[in-house]
Amino acid sequence: MVNPSEERTACLVALFHGLVEGMPAGTASVESKRGKNYVDRIISLMPCNPRAAAFWVHIENEWPGIDVSFGSGTTMEFNDASFEAITGLVKQLASAVIAGRCEERFGFLGVRGAIRVDAVNVYWATDFFHPRLIPKTVHYAPYTVPLT
Repeated sequence: MVNPSEERTACLVALFHGLVEGMPAGTASVESKRGKNYVDRIISLMPCNPRAAAFWVHIENEWPGIDVSFGSGTTMEFNDASFEAITGLVKQLASAVIAGRCEERFGFLGVRGAIRVDAVNVYWATDFFHPRLIPKTVHYAPYTVPLT
């Protein structure tokens, strides 16, 4: 019998590999590792462009439980949908991050991150208690830079 958590992990690893295969060679890599409690999994999409945002998914052992993070660690939790719906959303969010349509605003007490899926759909998340003396906004670059 297949562990549902392992099945979900395999599905998301395949999704990330499919995204990387659609890019020029050497643009990004996929990493998969166990989480801190050795039961959950973290699947990462790591860009080679240092100005681009990393993107990762944290799959908790107990369903529902998927978190999506990007950049310095802005995290969005998705717990109220089916795995299929969340997988579709993960693909949309990852594609937007790959295209460079994400940013993080670092304020005095927290970080507010945004991923723009398209002109209408923007996903926001705020993480508090990340103090910064100087507020700043980071606009992340695309994974690939168009040739000019």
